[in-house]
Amino acid sequence: MKKVFLCNLMLLTVLNCVFVVVSQAKEKENNTFHAKPVLMLGLNDNVRSNYFYKGMITEETGIVEDMIDREYNAIIMENIMASAVGTFIPASEDVSVHEWVAMIKVDGEGEESYADMSLVPIDEYRKALDITGSEYLLVVNQHYLKWQEKPMRTLFHIVSYTLFDKDKNEIYRGNSYFTSMNLERPDKLRKISSKTSSRIAATVTSQIK
Repeated sequence: MKKVFLCNLMLLTVLNCVFVVVSQAKEKENNTFHAKPVLMLGLNDNVRSNYFYKGMITEETGIVEDMIDREYNAIIMENIMASAVGTFIPASEDVSVHEWVAMIKVDGEGEESYADMSLVPIDEYRKALDITGSEYLLVVNQHYLKWQEKPMRTLFHIVSYTLFDKDKNEIYRGNSYFTSMNLERPDKLRKISSKTSSRIAATVTSQIK
């Protein structure tokens, strides 16, 4: 009798493990493959600060001044893609985004900023989405470097973003941040921004499922 009980207990344990593995696999599949594709782009001249000017950023980070905005955008977007594989697509040179990206305005100030797509031609916008098979556009509006001296010397890296559908309707706007003691070089910045990028990816994915 005891032997039968032990056998049944082991069988239940094995079945439970199988159930957990299958559930996790299905959850991963839903998060990764069922989310609708999102085209992603960072705006020009979108690194701002209440303290640091571009020359200081170059001196501390080693990033060439003309490349600061592109580097910050690339780091955040690469981390977003890594946290939600298959969902986010970066705007590359072969997409006609560069023809209208300068038409995107940023409203608001500081950490409270969001993209305005009103000047972007709808046909050109949809063309860029169609080329990449995307249903949405995620705009990295701004990287706001907010320096505070008190109560503790801290640099807040505030990333604001806006999500649009295929008709240029705003679906969501938000911001997320991470902190550091100083301006950081790209490798360190990529590492310390990974959790914030994952939060952005999760928030956006939750809006489009």
